Amino acid sequence: MYGQLYRHLLLPLFDGVVKGRRTMSLWRDAEESQWWSRERLEGLQLESLQGLLQHAHKTCSYYAEDWNARGLDVSQVKTLADFSAWPLLTRDVIRRHRLKMRTTAEVKRMTKATGGSSGEPLQFDLDSGSNDRRTAMTYRGYGWAGAAPGTKQLYIWGTAVGKVPGWKRLKMDLHHRFDRHLILSCFEFTPERMRQHFERMNRYRADVIVAYTNPLYEFARFLKRESLKPVRPNAIVVGAEKLHDFQREVIEEVFGAPIFETYGSREFMLIGAECEHHTGLHLSMENLLVEILNDDGSPTPHGEEGNVVITDLFNYGMPFIRYVNGDRAVAGFDMCPCGRGLPLLKKVVGRQLDTLETPDGRKIPGEFFPHLIKEFPAIRRFQIVQEKLELITLKLVVDGGLTLAEREQLLGEVRKCTGTQVDIRLQMVDDIPLTNAGKLKVVVHAV
Repeated sequence: MYGQLYRHLLLPLFDGVVKGRRTMSLWRDAEESQWWSRERLEGLQLESLQGLLQHAHKTCSYYAEDWNARGLDVSQVKTLADFSAWPLLTRDVIRRHRLKMRTTAEVKRMTKATGGSSGEPLQFDLDSGSNDRRTAMTYRGYGWAGAAPGTKQLYIWGTAVGKVPGWKRLKMDLHHRFDRHLILSCFEFTPERMRQHFERMNRYRADVIVAYTNPLYEFARFLKRESLKPVRPNAIVVGAEKLHDFQREVIEEVFGAPIFETYGSREFMLIGAECEHHTGLHLSMENLLVEILNDDGSPTPHGEEGNVVITDLFNYGMPFIRYVNGDRAVAGFDMCPCGRGLPLLKKVVGRQLDTLETPDGRKIPGEFFPHLIKEFPAIRRFQIVQEKLELITLKLVVDGGLTLAEREQLLGEVRKCTGTQVDIRLQMVDDIPLTNAGKLKVVVHAV
């Protein structure tokens, strides 16, 4: 009863009337456009892209200067193929030119930060209209798993780190209650805490579980090992890192429910999600243009692995145009038997973070560290290394250094998860080498 009331009355009132957002109407539009033909959707992409390029050239000094210097004319983008001549955007460029990338147009802009699962946290901007669109795409994608707004959801997810003011904690708690979300932190996964999570989960009886992939897998293995039987949800939605077949098999066996994989990022929210056919990740095509490219910028051949490059077609606050997000995926955009015109991203391969262990049996998901370190703007790059159970080293590339208070805060937050049997060391370094594949492995579990 509450679910229907929330979806059809409370959420529209709060979102549209109180907050003045367009999320609900954009969600309705997305539910319709997903059934358009691919050709019609590509036409929509081209029209949106042309508008974005004109806006960026007119109101963002970085893009105007860069494109003019390269002899690029936005009026010459007549097809999506013409866009392949445009330069790629990296995190380093954003750090150096963020202020010049902001629009001078009058838009309501907000600041966000990534957790840095690639090892390099990033601050960026977007406008409120873009945020409404990405939220609508999330509602649609989660809806394919039966996890649309109004369903009773249990999250095994990251929670706020550091000292959170009481008023803010109360506000978050009320918000979760309003949304029917119960949040269980995966940042302190001791056997005792997992048993407590199991008991709360069974009391809550959620319609859907939403979780980080690796922590949910560890939780499923714990439940199986301890012969604990969870209440069966209708579905499970996983994200934050790649879901492997062996993980899907164990999780579905333990929870007795189908898994729906999602792919997203802080910069864009939901990039792709599985539908009921589980044949790949349907792309959020109406607001994102996704490319898979080789290191030289050329299109990656079908079936081969390349770099994920994304253009947000509606972030007019600080446009992301051909942004190399640090992920790797298999090229080729097939169609799904479900009948949706949204093409499928076959496979994301570059989003796996190691899980660390402690002598007393704790399991610490790699996602904890990006989640924590984004709170320290001076840390430009990082890597977490565990070569033995009793020692975890945080390698940090820092701009300007960390104060003593920041060091103690960082160490204190890590120790809350690792306990007292692990030595935590901070190691300031000039650089952190990449792997042979050109990636930065953020969390290294080498025990």
